Amino acid sequence: MFNFTNFTRGSLQSESLLFCSAEVTAELHIQLKLLVVFHFVTAITATVGNVLILIALRKRTSLHPPSKVLFRSLAATDLCVGVFVQPCRVTYFLSVVHGKWQTCHLTYSLTYGLGSVLAGVSLWTLSAISVDRLLALLLGLRYQQVVTLKRVYAAMIAFWVISFTNVSISVWNTTVWEIIATATSSLCLLVSFYCYCRIFCGLRHHQTLIAEQENQTTQINLKRYRKAVSSAVWVQFALFLCYFPYLLVSPFAYQVLRMRQSSAFYLALEITVLFIYLNSSLNPILYCWKIVEVRQAVKEIFRTLVCSSNQ
Repeated sequence: MFNFTNFTRGSLQSESLLFCSAEVTAELHIQLKLLVVFHFVTAITATVGNVLILIALRKRTSLHPPSKVLFRSLAATDLCVGVFVQPCRVTYFLSVVHGKWQTCHLTYSLTYGLGSVLAGVSLWTLSAISVDRLLALLLGLRYQQVVTLKRVYAAMIAFWVISFTNVSISVWNTTVWEIIATATSSLCLLVSFYCYCRIFCGLRHHQTLIAEQENQTTQINLKRYRKAVSSAVWVQFALFLCYFPYLLVSPFAYQVLRMRQSSAFYLALEITVLFIYLNSSLNPILYCWKIVEVRQAVKEIFRTLVCSSNQ
C-alpha cells in the first residue's frame, strides 16, 4: 500500500496535513463544490485559449523569433495550469468533500509543487520579456545579433531548472523555500519595473528626436515597438492583479491556520488561489486584444473549424 508519510518528509507533510483536515473543511462542502465548478470551467478556458495562442504564434506573427519563444513559453506554462494543475486542484477538493485523505495529501502536494514551478517559470519569463523589450530599444540594429534563439532557449532551460530547484527545497523546509520564493519574485518584479521605466523614458526621448527630424519610417517602427511593449505590460499587469489578493491574504491566513483551525481563513486562501489560476485564462484574451497578428490568426483558426464542421 502507498505510504504518503514516506513520500513527503519535513514541512511539506505538515502543510498537506493542515489542508487535508476534516476540522478545517467540515463546514465548507458547498463552498468547495462551487470551487470545483470554477476550477473546472477555468481549466477548460485556459486549455482551449492557450492551445489557440500556441497555434496562432506558430502560424504567423511579426515578433522577432526569440521574442516569440518567450511568449510561447508563457502560453505553455498557462496551458500546463489548465491541463495538469487545475484538474489536480479539482481532485483535491473532491477528495476533501468525500473524506479521501490519502488522495487529498497526494493531490495537494502535486498541486503545490507543480503550481509553484509554473508560477516561478512565468515570473522569470515575464522578466525576460521586459529585458527583451528594453534590449530592442537600446541595441537598435545590434538587437538581432545579441538576442538569439540559442541564448533565449538557454535562458528558458535555466528558468525551469531554477524553479524546480527552488520548489524541491520546500520538501525539506517550507520556511527556507518561502524566503527564496519571496526573494526571487521580488527580483523578477524589480527587474520588470526597472526595464519598463527605462523603456518609457527612452520612448519619450525618441519621440522628441523623431518630432524634430520628421522621419516617417522611424515613426512607424516606434509605433510598432510601442504596441509590443504595451502587450507585454498588460500581461505583466494582469499577473500582478491576479496574484495580489493571494500575496495580501496568504501571510495572515497561513499564520492563523498554523495556530488554530479556521474555516474562514482556509476558504479566503482558496479563493485567492483561484484568482491566480484565472490568470492563465486571461492571458490568451490579452494576446488576442493587444497583438493584431495573433488575433487575426485565431480568427482564421475559428473560420477553418467552422468550415470543417459545415462540410
